[in-house]
Amino acid sequence: MFAQKTAKKEHLSPISIFKYIYSSCILLFCITIIMGLIATKKTNLSSESSPWVSYLVIWAGVIWLTMIEGTQASLVGLAKVHPEMFELTHPIAFKCNKVTSEGDNLERYLMGRQFMACMIIFLINFSGGPIADVQLWGLPNAINQIIF
Repeated sequence: MFAQKTAKKEHLSPISIFKYIYSSCILLFCITIIMGLIATKKTNLSSESSPWVSYLVIWAGVIWLTMIEGTQASLVGLAKVHPEMFELTHPIAFKCNKVTSEGDNLERYLMGRQFMACMIIFLINFSGGPIADVQLWGLPNAINQIIF
């Protein structure tokens, strides 16, 4: 069995803390804007159907995209690791890695994943992309021009 390494506490610099807080605020702002566009039926999909359909499509798409991107990173990263190292500790990852490491399965998966990622990004854009000349919540025109 492999020895567990103890986690080393990393001290964050003030610049790193600022970057984390700033990027989190920008992320929350963007999510709020997109959800507001969907709620007011100012996106491509929500203007033609219910906003709930658009909410479902965008969140399912984002979650699905994170899963296939994480799987790609894991499979490509594990391709260079001997499977016996994680056979007992991570049996599901071992089974997945065993299938993808045979022949050209990894390359075939990566090619199919690329097409799937394009389709998912198209659906996310269709459900969350604003229609032309959008005004949201009385934001100033300069802000609307930058965001939309």
